[in-house]
Amino acid sequence: MTPSRKRWAVLLAGAVVLLLAGGWFFVDVAARRSAFCGRCHYMTPYVDQWKASTHKGVDCVACHPTQRRAMFAQAVKYWTGTYQPRPHAYVPDEACRTCHGDVAASKGVKFLAVTFPHAPHMGVDRRGIRLHCASCHGYSEEAGHVGVDKRICYLCHFKGQAPAQTVAGCGACHGAPGGMTRHGGFLFDMKAYVDSGVACGRCHLSVHEGGGGVSRDKCYSCHVSRVEKIGDARAVHNQHVTVKEIRCLECHEPIRHGNIKVLSVLDVSCESCHSSLHSGPKEMYLGVGAKGAPETPSRMFAAQINCTGCHTQVLTQGGSAFLGQGSKSADPRACAACHDARFIPMVDRWKSQGAALAAEARRLARQGATLAASAKGSPEAARLAVDLEFNARLLEQGHPVHNIEYAVKTVQASGALLEKLGEAAGRKMAPPVQLSLAKGPFGYCTESCHTFIPRAEPYDFQGTDLPHAFHLRRAGLSCDVCHEAGKHKALALASPRDCAPCHHESAKADCARCHPRQTSLYRGAPPPALGIAGKADSMAEGVGCGDCHDPTKADALREVGKACASCHDAQGPKELETWRADLKRTRERVQASEDQVQMALGALRRRGADTAAAGRRLDAIRARLAYLDRAGGVHNRVLAGAELERARRELDELLAELAR
Repeated sequence: MTPSRKRWAVLLAGAVVLLLAGGWFFVDVAARRSAFCGRCHYMTPYVDQWKASTHKGVDCVACHPTQRRAMFAQAVKYWTGTYQPRPHAYVPDEACRTCHGDVAASKGVKFLAVTFPHAPHMGVDRRGIRLHCASCHGYSEEAGHVGVDKRICYLCHFKGQAPAQTVAGCGACHGAPGGMTRHGGFLFDMKAYVDSGVACGRCHLSVHEGGGGVSRDKCYSCHVSRVEKIGDARAVHNQHVTVKEIRCLECHEPIRHGNIKVLSVLDVSCESCHSSLHSGPKEMYLGVGAKGAPETPSRMFAAQINCTGCHTQVLTQGGSAFLGQGSKSADPRACAACHDARFIPMVDRWKSQGAALAAEARRLARQGATLAASAKGSPEAARLAVDLEFNARLLEQGHPVHNIEYAVKTVQASGALLEKLGEAAGRKMAPPVQLSLAKGPFGYCTESCHTFIPRAEPYDFQGTDLPHAFHLRRAGLSCDVCHEAGKHKALALASPRDCAPCHHESAKADCARCHPRQTSLYRGAPPPALGIAGKADSMAEGVGCGDCHDPTKADALREVGKACASCHDAQGPKELETWRADLKRTRERVQASEDQVQMALGALRRRGADTAAAGRRLDAIRARLAYLDRAGGVHNRVLAGAELERARRELDELLAELAR
C-alpha cells in the first residue's frame, strides 16, 4: 500500500472512530440526560410537567427506558422534520418497581377521601382488563406528571352502571358513613341511615354523569380504517391496554363523579299552581331582592328543602314524627322529623323575631318618608325612601320566618339607607336601628339559632378543645372575637396559634384547660369509659408541659425538640422524631385494618346480616383511637403504642370473625 493510501486509510479509520465515539456519546451520555429531552420543541410541555412533579429528581430514562437505536432514530427524525409531534411514552411496570417495590403487596394508601388498595387493581380486573402502573399514574393537565387522574377511577367504577350504582359498591372506596354529618347548616346522623338499611342510592339518586364511550373518531386519530373490532371490548383492551399500555382517557370520554342528583324532600313545586302568589316568601327564602342587603340564601334552601319540607302534615307514630301530605300551614313539628324536638321552639322564636323585624323595617320606612318630604325634592332622598319602603314590604309579605338571617340583614341595610337619606336631607341621624336583634353582625346568632341547634361542647378546633359556653358566658367574649362578621361559620382565627394572645401570655398557662386529652394521656389517666389502662409517662412526675412547650412562642410545638436537647444530648430531638414516625406507621396499619372491618360490615349489612354486636365492638375501638389521635401519642409513647397494637389485634380478630 502506498503512503498516500495508508494516510487516507488512517484518516478514514479515525473518522469512523470519531463517528462511533460521537454516536456512543450521543446515545449513552447526551441523549440520556433529562435536559436533552427539552431540545425537541414538542417535548417542552412534558418536560415542564416533569419539572413540577414529585419525580423531578428522577431522570427521564429511569422511567422511560429507550433503546439506543430508537434514540438515534428519534434524533434523525427530528433533524429531518419527519418526527411524530404526538409522542407516546411507555413506562413499564418494572421501571416503577425499581424504586417502589411490590406495591401490590402493600397496605392500602390514602387517595383523596378513600383508601386505595393496589392489589386488586394490579391483576386482571372484573372487566378482563390488565392494568399497568401507568394506567393510573400517567400524565394529564388535571393530575400533572406521574399524578393520578381521578377520572381514571371514575371511568372503571361507573362505566355501564346505573346512575346511582358503581362497580364494587360505594363502600368499597368510601366505607360506610358514620357519625354526625353537617349538611346545609344542619346535623344528620348518617350511621342511623346505614343501620336502618337505607342504601346509598335511596338518597344519592345519581352519582355520575357521562357514558365514558369511545367514538370511532378516536380510532381514526391513530388508524386509517381499523374499527372492525370496536365492539369486541376484550380484544380492544388487550391490544391497547395490556400490550400497548395506552391510557384509558386517550380513547374514552371522561365520566364525572359527585352528588349529581340528591333526593329532595319534595319533588312537586308549589309554583306549579301558585306561580305568582308567593314571590315575597320565595325571595325571602332565596335571600335575594332586598335593597342594600347581601344575598343570603336560607340554610334550608342550601339543604335543598322545598316548601312542603315545612308546610306539611306531621304524623306521630310510636313517639316519632313523620312527614305526611303538604298543607297550607307550616308545622314546627316537621323540624323534628329531620332533626329532633329541640328544633321545634326555634320556629316560634323566628316568628316572634320576624314580626319585630318587620315592624322595625316599617318604622324605618316611615321615618325615611318623613325625611324625604323635608328634603325639598331631592332625587337621591326620594330614591332612598322608595328603597326603604321596598324593604319594609319585602319583610311584611315575605315573612321573615322563611329566612331570619336575611331578614336581620335587610333591617340592617334599611338602617344604612336611612343614614344616607339623612345626609341627603341635611339631617344628623342617631343610630337608626333600635332593635337589639339587628344592631350588630352577631346579635341574632345565639338568640335565633344556636340556643336550639345542637353543637359539640367543647368544639374541636383543629385538635384543640374550645368550650363555647366558657368563652361566651364566663369570659364574656362576643362572637366577633373569633368569628368573621358577615360569613356564616367563618373564623377570624386561622389556627389555635391565634388564641395565643389570650392563653399563652405566660409560661404558667393552664395547659390542661384546653388540652385535657394530652394531659390525661401524659399522666396515664385516660377517661375510664374508654377502658384504657396504663402507667403515666416516665417524665410525668417531674416534667411539666411548660418544660417542653414554650407557650409564649408562636409555634410551641417546634420548641419541643429544643427542649429535648437542653436536658438530653444532641440525639434527643432525633429520638423524638423517631417516636413520632413509629407511632404514625403503627396508626396507618391500624387504619388499614379498620377500613377492612368497615367494608366487611357494610357487605354483611347489605345482605341483611345482624351486625349490631360487631358494630358496637368497632365503635369501642374507634373511640379509643379517636382519643389517641387527639391526645398525641408522644405524650406517652409506651401507653399509646400498646393501645395501637391492642386495637390492631382486636380489629384483625373482628375481621376474621366477620369472614366466617
